[in-house]
Amino acid sequence: MSRLTPGARHQHPVMDLCAHGHLATSAQLASLGWTRSQLAAAPIVRVRRGVYACAHVAGPLLTAARVGGALTCVSVLREFGVWSGDDRRVHVQVPPSASGRNSRVRLHWQPPRFAMDTPWRASRLQALWQAMQCLDGENAIAAMESAIKLGYLTEKEVRRLGAISVDRLRLRMPDLIANSGSGNETITRLRLLKVGYRVVPQGRLPGAGHQDLIVEDCLGLEVDSAQWHGEQIRALDYERDLISEGLGRPVLRILPAHVHGTWE
Repeated sequence: MSRLTPGARHQHPVMDLCAHGHLATSAQLASLGWTRSQLAAAPIVRVRRGVYACAHVAGPLLTAARVGGALTCVSVLREFGVWSGDDRRVHVQVPPSASGRNSRVRLHWQPPRFAMDTPWRASRLQALWQAMQCLDGENAIAAMESAIKLGYLTEKEVRRLGAISVDRLRLRMPDLIANSGSGNETITRLRLLKVGYRVVPQGRLPGAGHQDLIVEDCLGLEVDSAQWHGEQIRALDYERDLISEGLGRPVLRILPAHVHGTWE
């Protein structure tokens, strides 16, 4: 992402904002020659004192800017579809000296370990790193596996983060895989491994593709969700279940509610 460069001025302040990440300070815009009166007349938004944004900036990024920080952690992961747990607050990177509380946001005061994409948004590496420190162990591993699966980061990059992370994650790196089908599958697999079961993720079902998890080589465990299991897919699932049962491997299907609500 390019930065505002003195002298590299467009014909309109909106064009400068859009070209440089959609947010900028008044000092940055002044370095391009824009006066206060020109900024006041332009169709841009004054986010807070000394900060302007394109009119189309909205959602978590705008919330972070209004707080005076940068979008980070699970809020960035969520934009890319990466597993991010169940905390729906906006996560904001703020300077260590920042103060204030807001029930709609989760503030992170620790200085970024990795480079930021812009002053207003964490890089992919920094966002996942921050999420690994913020989430509980099983959700952090789920986020890491999801990041690999979706190509958000490479497996090498994710494992490098794990190797320098806190013990609760570093010690679980041998359990990290690159082919987990979903965050709920990851969490289910980790819980089964923790109590001593042998689990094969994305296990092969001869003649019918794969099953989410194969437990102790005798049970096909499918972790369903409404997102991926519409009527047409459900019919294919039942066909695969019949094949599995015919081969002597019974099938158990569970839902996210079982993972997050009634597991015990």
